[in-house]
Amino acid sequence: MPIYEYKGLTSSGRQCKGVIEADSVRVARVKLKQKDIFPTTLVESEAKKETKGWNKSVTLSSGKVSTAQLAIATRQLATLIGASMPIVEALKALSEQVEQTSFKRTINAVGEKVNEGSTLANAMRLYPKAFPRLYVNMIGSGEASGSLDVVLERLADLLEAQAMLRRKVLSALTYPVMMLCLCFGVIVLLLIFVVPQITAIFKDQNKVLPLPTQIVMGLSEFTQNYWYVVIAVIALAILAFKAYARTVRGKRRIDSILLRLPLIGSLVIKAATSRFSRNLGTMLNSGIEILQALGIAKNIVGNVILEEFIDQAQEGVKEGRSLAAELKKANVWPTLLIHMVAIGEQTGSVDTMLIRAAKNYESEIDAFVSGLTSILEPVLIIFLAVIVGAIIASVMLPMLEMSSFSGM
Repeated sequence: MPIYEYKGLTSSGRQCKGVIEADSVRVARVKLKQKDIFPTTLVESEAKKETKGWNKSVTLSSGKVSTAQLAIATRQLATLIGASMPIVEALKALSEQVEQTSFKRTINAVGEKVNEGSTLANAMRLYPKAFPRLYVNMIGSGEASGSLDVVLERLADLLEAQAMLRRKVLSALTYPVMMLCLCFGVIVLLLIFVVPQITAIFKDQNKVLPLPTQIVMGLSEFTQNYWYVVIAVIALAILAFKAYARTVRGKRRIDSILLRLPLIGSLVIKAATSRFSRNLGTMLNSGIEILQALGIAKNIVGNVILEEFIDQAQEGVKEGRSLAAELKKANVWPTLLIHMVAIGEQTGSVDTMLIRAAKNYESEIDAFVSGLTSILEPVLIIFLAVIVGAIIASVMLPMLEMSSFSGM
C-alpha cells in the first residue's frame, strides 16, 4: 500500500506533518479529514521506490535510528510475531506505530522485500544505518532456528541495556563538563564586568600595584579587547581535536590516554566490559558461532585498543585456545570477567556467565556514577570558589594597602 507524506492544519489551526498509508491520494485525504487534519501538501513517499532497486543506493537512503527507538520497535515486533502474526503483517503493523518518517520508510521497504520472498535478515542487511550487523546476524540466527520471537526479545533486552548504559556513562561525563563550563562563564563575567569597575580607581594613581592585581587586570583588559580571539582559539582547538580524533593515529592515541586516566579510565573499561560481555553473551545464546560473535562484538566496545585485544583473543580461539586465557593475556580486562568466562567454558555456559558479568558491571557503573557525581559536586564548587576568591582578593589587595597606609 502506498505511503503519503503530508503537511496540513488541524481543526484548531495548528500546523502538523506526518505520513499515512492509503490506496490513493483521494483515500489519503479522506483519512486525514477523519482525523480532523486538512492537508496543504500531500505527496507519495519514496519508500515504494526504494524497494525496487535494492542496491547500494538504497542502503544509503535509510536514516540513522537511535538505540532506544530500535529497542522499542524490536520489542513491539517480538510481541507481534510471538502472537503468530505473519512477518509481513507484523512489519506493516509496526510501521504504523513508528513516528520517525525515515524509520517508517525503512520498515515498509523491509516488508516489501520480505513479501517478495527475501528473508527478514537479508532485507534488513540492506539498511545498516537502521539495523546494525549484530542485529541482522541475530535475526538470521532466529530465522534459521525457528525462534525469531525469542531472539527478538533478547535483542530488545540487549538494546535496552545498551541505551541505559549509554545514559549512565553520559550522565557521569555531562555533569563535570557542565560545571566546568559554568566556572569558565563566571570567570569571564568577572573579568569583563566586575574587575574593570573595581580596578578603575587604580588607574589614576601612579602607584605600583601588586603582581596578582597586575595579572588580573591584564587578563581583564585582554578579555575585553580580544574576546573574539579567545572564542576563535577555542573553536579552532575543538575543530582540530575532532579532526585529529577522526584519524587512525589520533583515535588510537586518545583511546590509549582514556584507558590510563584516573577514574575515567576505570569507567571506560567497565563500560566496554559491560557492552562486550552482554553482546557476546546474547549472540552466543542465540546460536551465533563464537568466532563470528567475537568479530561482531569487537566493534561495540568503542575503544581501538580494546578492539585490538579482542582481535588477538579471536585469533587465539581460532587456534583452539581458551577464551578466558586469551582475554587474560591482554592484562586489561577485569579479573571477574576472566574468571566467569573460565567457569563458563568448564561448564558449557559461557553465554550465561557473560550476561551475568554484564549485569554485574552495569551495577558497578551505576554505583560509580553516583559516587563520582557526589564527589565532583563539592570539588568543582570549591574549585570555583577558589578561582573567584583569588580574583576578588587580587583586586582588593591594593585597597587594603591603601587603607593601611592612610591609617598610619
